[in-house]
Amino acid sequence: MKNSLLKNGFYNTVGGVVRIGLAVLTIPILIKMLGIEEYGLWTLAYAVVQVVNLAEAGLSVATTVFVSQDIDKEDADNLSNSLSETLTVTFGGMLIFATLAAIALLFGAELIVSLFPKLGQVQQLTLQHALQIGGLVVWARLLQRVLIGVEQAYQRYDLTNLFNTIESLLLSFGMLIVTWLGGRTIALMQWQAVAAIAILLSHVWVFRTLTHNIKLHVNWNQKRGLAIARYSLMTWLTSLGGMIFARGDRLIVGALLGSKVLGVYATITDLTTVISRLSDLPVQPLLPALSKIRTILDKDKSKLQQQIKQAVEINTLIALGLGTVFFTLAPFLMHVMLGDVVTSEYILAFRILTIIEIFHSLYAVGYYVLFSVNAVVESLVIHLFSSLLSILLILIFSNMFGLIGAVLGNAGFLCVLSAIFLAMNKLGISPKIWCRWYKIPLTLFCIFTIISCSLIKHFYVLLFMEIIQIIALNKWFVDTQNIKTNISLLFSKK
Repeated sequence: MKNSLLKNGFYNTVGGVVRIGLAVLTIPILIKMLGIEEYGLWTLAYAVVQVVNLAEAGLSVATTVFVSQDIDKEDADNLSNSLSETLTVTFGGMLIFATLAAIALLFGAELIVSLFPKLGQVQQLTLQHALQIGGLVVWARLLQRVLIGVEQAYQRYDLTNLFNTIESLLLSFGMLIVTWLGGRTIALMQWQAVAAIAILLSHVWVFRTLTHNIKLHVNWNQKRGLAIARYSLMTWLTSLGGMIFARGDRLIVGALLGSKVLGVYATITDLTTVISRLSDLPVQPLLPALSKIRTILDKDKSKLQQQIKQAVEINTLIALGLGTVFFTLAPFLMHVMLGDVVTSEYILAFRILTIIEIFHSLYAVGYYVLFSVNAVVESLVIHLFSSLLSILLILIFSNMFGLIGAVLGNAGFLCVLSAIFLAMNKLGISPKIWCRWYKIPLTLFCIFTIISCSLIKHFYVLLFMEIIQIIALNKWFVDTQNIKTNISLLFSKK
């Protein structure tokens, strides 16, 4: 398990760095070419499309978990029947949900647009047309998710990341070319649709390559269908909580504060979420790797504990290291992203959200462990409560304090950190043990934050403090890891 986790974490991280880097670099160029108001309109249209992506109903994660269990069967006939049963449910269900979601956007776009009264008439018409095209984007991306779930179950994170990176390249450079040629929100959504269909076909090819030796056929099994439906429902509701927080905030900010403030808020959140996205990638392969966790517990509990410890330390190093850099370079990053419109309020908002995002990032291991041990109900409760609290705080604080209030409202989502306590308890790892894993890095970060808050206006002193913090974090990580052993495992052919 350790070997595959290292390899897949490596593929995830490299691919993620490229994709996130492309996305971040594209934002300031788009803002410059579109203007902050048009960029805010595009952000609103894309946020609605991403919310509608929730129609996947948790089937992508269910595909990874159930296919991981299916392919462990050694008998060819059992493998064929079991895998066919799983894919009949997941792919058939996703096809239905994707089609319904696309139809809903096509015919419901006008109703959705009416929820944003602060938009001008031309902006409303533009948004309506973009959302109708977005229905095709949703359809293609939802079908991709089941195919990606199969790839992850087969531990082919290399192929998944390859095609996801190609999609990011197509989207980023395509959007810049479309904008350069004079295209705006509608044209950008059209390009999203073209790229999504192209990548869907690529994943279909990978799927056929992985399963070419298996005789797949439509095979409905009611018991399997109900099991997948239960798991998917809980997973979907958990994802709903995350999406309410991730995109619902933008809908609220757009409705209350207008497209210009939304453009600034979206830029700040897009940049700071890089922290959680990158720190999440190396530990994401825990989901398929721990799908047989009960067997692992019975065989070697100490090996499992060491694996979780390593995942925690990698996640913590990236989250705190990136967060420190973002906090220090906030003025520079904001000027790069927004240009001359940057104010001290924007920089303060960015730094506040950076700190919130750092702590939010630390729950990644707990999140994947809960899904691995089938604790989806508990994960659901945690996510829904955290999301609803955050949305409520954003709604209240946005009315009171504008942009800064919207940023502060994000702190409500930090309740997801309770997932760590629950996950470790499920694995039988005592708080005394796992708290020790976080003790040194969190102490270093708290010291840095306290000192930095009093040195905000002294950039070079702050930069020196950041360098010391990064060095200390890396020394801690090296001391806790057998680096030579890990490198040999990473490139092992076994």
